[in-house]
Amino acid sequence: MIKLYCISVNYKKADVSFREKLAFSEGVQRELADKAVGNEHITGVVLLCTCNRTELYFSGDPCAISAVKALLSEFGGISEEELAPVLMIFSEDAAVRHLFKVACGIESMIMGEDEILGQTKNAFRSAMEHGFTSYELNMIFQHAIACAKRIKTETTLSGIPVSAATLAANAAAEFGAQVNILVIGASGKIGSSTVKNLLAHKNVSVSVTRRSCSGEVIFSPADVTIVGYSDRYSAINEADVVISATGSPHYTITRNRLEESVTDKKKRLFIDLAVPHDIEETVADIPWASLLDIDHFGELARKNNLMKMSGAQAAAAIIEKETDELKKELLIHDFLPEAEHIGKRLREVSFEKILFRLKSGLEYEELSHVMKIFEEFGE
Repeated sequence: MIKLYCISVNYKKADVSFREKLAFSEGVQRELADKAVGNEHITGVVLLCTCNRTELYFSGDPCAISAVKALLSEFGGISEEELAPVLMIFSEDAAVRHLFKVACGIESMIMGEDEILGQTKNAFRSAMEHGFTSYELNMIFQHAIACAKRIKTETTLSGIPVSAATLAANAAAEFGAQVNILVIGASGKIGSSTVKNLLAHKNVSVSVTRRSCSGEVIFSPADVTIVGYSDRYSAINEADVVISATGSPHYTITRNRLEESVTDKKKRLFIDLAVPHDIEETVADIPWASLLDIDHFGELARKNNLMKMSGAQAAAAIIEKETDELKKELLIHDFLPEAEHIGKRLREVSFEKILFRLKSGLEYEELSHVMKIFEEFGE
């Protein structure tokens, strides 16, 4: 039996206002972990604290669960009664599988995201450096991290974007070797997310519009060029790609104004992420303009999500295999102190007696595997 437990407060049951109470600073995390390992029922602890989850993984005996609940209550300033509805508790094999799923991103809000692996590694490294871990915890986390790396390289779980903002930014950045992009509506949720994704690409220059009546600037002038909303058609002359994502009930770009204003008839890509449409649909009929709307990216996201789900299934199979290997290693480790004594006793017992003892204690398939191993020793 693997003596691992996990108590988790995460986005599945707790909203952000609740999770904020458990978003401990590094100093508080160390203080909590130090107090945990001082408990007689706890032999080791790793505290994983991110924006979407606060999780304590700990080794010890079952009484440790109550002790950790009390610590979360104490350090979070939340009563245990308030904590109870949002707590997720995992024990033994379930705790191991949960950690493996968390490390590879299956349990993330955005399935397959890469950041959680680094956060898991940092949490484990910090716990180990401060002497908060046990041999068993070390083995479990090392295997979980190695498994997550394998899943990242062998499956489609990571690296497949599914949000419209990410997909649109990728399409824009791939339009050319160096791309000038104008974003209309950059202060909105989808627009700001699109700009953030664009800025992750090295080959883009980004301009964003701002209405004259709005003083809000959400991006640094060092990152983007700000143009007035009323000057958007002039800015299109300089742009290779135009993305519009406003909440306006009216078109931000019409075909007539576009054809009147644009003097450079080079090929351009227009991306409309708004509902209702920001860009008049007949813009697609202009010879030098291509138009993609939210439905295009919605369908692409759906296909990508299916690929992610396929990757998740492949990841789950890898996790089952890797957790089995981990359990065998821990079993051997626990057995080794007795190995010499048992070896001496076995030499005093007939092989037939051992064989019939195995027959009475194993299922057919298990006994068949053991018999094959015995046969290999006889070759």
